[in-house]
Formats: sequence, C-alpha cells, structure tokens
Amino acid sequence: MPPVIECRTFGAFSVISGGISADTGGPKQRLLLALLLCRAGSVVGVGELIDALWADTPPRTARKNLQVYICKLRRVFGDRLGYVGRGYRLQIGPDECDLLRFERLAQHGRQSLREGDVEVALETFGQAIALWREPFGDFGGFGDEPCLAAEVTQRYELFLSTLEEWAELELDRDCAAVLDVLSGHVRSQLLRERLGGLWMRALASAGRANEALAHYGLVRRALADELGIDPSPELALTYSQVISGSGRTPATRPLALGNQLPRDLPDFVGRAAEIDQVAERFGAVNVLVVSGPIGSGKSAFAVHIGHLVRDNFPDGQVMLDLAEADGSPKSVTAVAAELLDLIGIGGQVCPPSSALARWRSWIARRRLLLVLDNAVREDVVRAVLPGSRTSGVIVTSRHRLSGVESVLRVTLPPLTDTEGVELLGRIAGRGRVLADRRSATEILDCCEGLPLAVRIVGAKLTALRHLRLLDYSARFRDSPCVLDEMAAGELELRPRYEAFYRNLTELQKAAYHAVAWLPPPPFEHDQVIAALPAPGVRALESLFECHLLSAPDREVGLGYARYDMPAFAYWFCRKLA
Repeated sequence: MPPVIECRTFGAFSVISGGISADTGGPKQRLLLALLLCRAGSVVGVGELIDALWADTPPRTARKNLQVYICKLRRVFGDRLGYVGRGYRLQIGPDECDLLRFERLAQHGRQSLREGDVEVALETFGQAIALWREPFGDFGGFGDEPCLAAEVTQRYELFLSTLEEWAELELDRDCAAVLDVLSGHVRSQLLRERLGGLWMRALASAGRANEALAHYGLVRRALADELGIDPSPELALTYSQVISGSGRTPATRPLALGNQLPRDLPDFVGRAAEIDQVAERFGAVNVLVVSGPIGSGKSAFAVHIGHLVRDNFPDGQVMLDLAEADGSPKSVTAVAAELLDLIGIGGQVCPPSSALARWRSWIARRRLLLVLDNAVREDVVRAVLPGSRTSGVIVTSRHRLSGVESVLRVTLPPLTDTEGVELLGRIAGRGRVLADRRSATEILDCCEGLPLAVRIVGAKLTALRHLRLLDYSARFRDSPCVLDEMAAGELELRPRYEAFYRNLTELQKAAYHAVAWLPPPPFEHDQVIAALPAPGVRALESLFECHLLSAPDREVGLGYARYDMPAFAYWFCRKLA
C-alpha cells in the first residue's frame, strides 16, 4: 500500500511521506515538484517543463536530466506521478495537499453561495481562510520563477476573493471577527476596492467611522496615483453612507455575471488535437488567439473551449463581439464602454484610457473568462487584455493578429474527410449520408472542410428531404459560383466575405486581386511574387496574415513552395472584379 503523502505549500515547502519528511532533492528537482503540485491533476508538457527548469539555455542533456528528476520524485510519490501523453502528471487529491484542499473549499463555498445556501458557504469560506498560511508561494525560494509566478498570483487572487466573500457574509454577524481577519490585508491591497469597502463597513459598524473615512482617503489616493481613476460608484456609496452616520452600511453583493456564453453546439465535431493543445497550455498562458479563414468554426471552437474550462473561472464567462453589425471593427472607445456596462459600472462619460483602467482594476480582482469574438484590430485586443493573469481571454479572428504578444495561438485547419462526413450526418441524417457516401464526399469536397459550409449544406439537405445527394452534388458541380449555394436561412458565406473584404488594408486588397486572377490554386512562389504589387514579399505576407493564402506547414525551399487559397475566396474576388 502506498505511503500517506502530505504536501505542504503554506509556510515552509515540504512533503511528508509516511509521517517522515521526504527528500525532495536539489533546486531543480524542487522547482519541478513545485510546478507539478501547482498543476496537480493536469499534464504538463515535457517542453514546458524543460523551459521552466532551464529557461532559454537548456543543456543538451535537459530531457535526460528531467527524467532523472522524475525518477527520484517517483520514489516519494510512486504511481501518483506518471508519464501521460506528451508530459507528466502528478495525481494527488485535496487530502494530500493543503493548496488543493484550500482550492476545493473555496470552490465549494462559491458553489454553495450560487445555490443560495449561505450558511454552508459561510462555513466553507471560513475553513478555507483558516487553512491559508503566510508565507505562501515561496516554494523554497522559487516563488518568483516565471514558471511559478503566475500560479502563485492566481492562488493568491483566489484567497483574496474568498476572503472578500467570507467578509461579505460575516459582516452582519460579527464585525469584530471581520476586522480581526481583514486587518492583515487591507493596507497591502489598497487597489482592491471591494476589500476596502468591506473594511470601511466593518469599521463603521464598530463605531470607528473616522478610521473608515481615513481608509477611503488612502484608497482614493492609491487609485489616482497608480491607475489614474476615481473610486468606483460602489465604494463612493459606502463613503457617503459612512459620512451620513448610517452606521451599519447595507451589504452590496458584487455583480454576478454567471455563464453568458452561447450554447455549446451538441453536434460539435473534430478539433481533438487543437483541444488537447489548449488543455495542455491554456492557463500557463492566459490569452488564446483562435484564427482561421471564414467559416472555419472559430466562434464555435471558442465557445466549446469556454464551456470546457468554465469551472476555472468562477466569476463568470462572458462573450463580447468586437465587430459592428455590418462587420466593421468597433473602436476602443465603444468596446471599453460595453465592458463597463457589462460589469455594471458604466454610465459615466470618461476618456477611453480611464475606462480601460477602470476595467483592468475591476477584472484584476476576479477570475473571469472573456471571449472576444470577431477581432480585426490588434490595438483593440491589446487594450482590453487584463493586466493580471488570473482571468482568461479567448480571441477569435479571421486575421492571425501576429502583433499581439505572448499568447497561445491555434489556427483551425479544415475538417478531415471523416469529420466532415460525421458532421454532415449529424445534421442531415447519418443513414442518408452513408447511403450515398460518394455523393456526400463530392459535396464535402466543395465545402473545403469548412464547418460553416458543411452546416449550410446540411441545413439545406434537411429542408430538401426529397432531394437525392446525387442530384445535389450535380447541382454543386454545375453551379457557376459555388459561393451562391452557401446560404440557408441566416447562415450565409457571401456577406461574411463582403465584410471581410471591406476590412482589408489597401495592400491586402491589391494583393488579393492580383493573386485571384492567376489560374486556380495551388500557386507557385515565383508565380505569386511576379503577380503581386511591390513590395512583393510584404504583400505575400499580408495575405498569410489574413488567411487568404496558406503556406506549407514545414520548411521548404522557396522554389518548392506552393500556396493555396480557399476556393470560396478565389471565386468571390473574381466575381467582385
């Protein structure tokens, strides 16, 4: 029977095995253990572990050294530590690690609060707070390492938000207990307006109104000096209530955003490799950019991922469209105003810089998932990204957004033939599709592996139950422009291409027209360069940036490079001319 393990991350970093302090090795091995503990239950890729241990200068023996460290740690953890897929996973539970125990209590408290069970929430939050010990996150001197810093910050943010939830519930019962617990945190967290408001209310309830007003002054100066903003309406209201002498100020629960994502499509198909990539790295990197050509299913993929990871973001999951109804990009001013309205602190006329600072201040205290759909402008995306790494952001775009730094990138490829048949069968009927697999394959070839095109075709076949797949395939074949077939109800490809074209730069438009008048793809490199306006290389790269051209996925000599263009994009441009 494996020994009983107890991992201690609060205070001195240590592992107790069978009642005895275990040898966790030297610095590199302890850093490895700290990272695996912070990501317990998840697979951490070998490459990520090597980067964490040696940064930009891994030795030639890095992989072998890593295996040695893992082997030594397995002497302590046994089968709890194993190789899974392309990385390692430490499988331990809350009963074996104080940090996991704290996280479970905090999550249980939030769930109880959402379900209206205030008593259980209050008790559970109290247990979580009692478990927390300082210093946290030192991990034997490695807490400031880049690979751990984000993990430590995320847990500390969870503690502070749990502390705020507990204080909100406890305030009307025992203000003295609230004052006692919060006293060790309010001075170091002046930018956390909710914490400051709770401290002021507790002071006022204890008859210490002057101290409450003095703390408001500290918070106001900190916000002005560090963020250039005024206190939020909620904190200003608390200040007014203290001045009026109303004593015990009423509780003001923070806005509960909940899960505002659209539904996760029940017939979602494929993307297994991309989902695995996100599962492995989203969290260590908190911004995900999903790009691909028109109709590649970017929004559906983002929503699917959002529902998969929603438990990691207990403060809510929201989606914001960065495009106007006509497809044109929204301005930074408009997006900032929408964000403030979304979180319930809008209505004030202020410059975009102040609105964005207010947004960042608000989200810095929370664990929220924000899905930014239909991004066009990099400056808008960059402006609304949270300053802290406790929240997650998923961005979808028809452009690669190559200038947005330090993000996880996923480019959606076409569906495979098998996935296309599966999706078409789920929509139009599996028996109908399999009965004429050849015609179904011909139809799917015209869809180019684009999920939106397959959905449109499936919707049409569902409506046209009398139409044989053989006849519909011939209709595709004989159509002067396949793009005209891509319309079913409000699902249409052409309006998306029209909006996409309007948002292209002048260089991209000129390059697009030049390439579209070449013979149908694939195109040779020299053929494309000769057709493109000067500067040719820059024009070529601008078409890669907006997914109008795709390049080989491996290194080849330019003389062997072949570039492809979606047939829908090719014929749209030719018809446009």
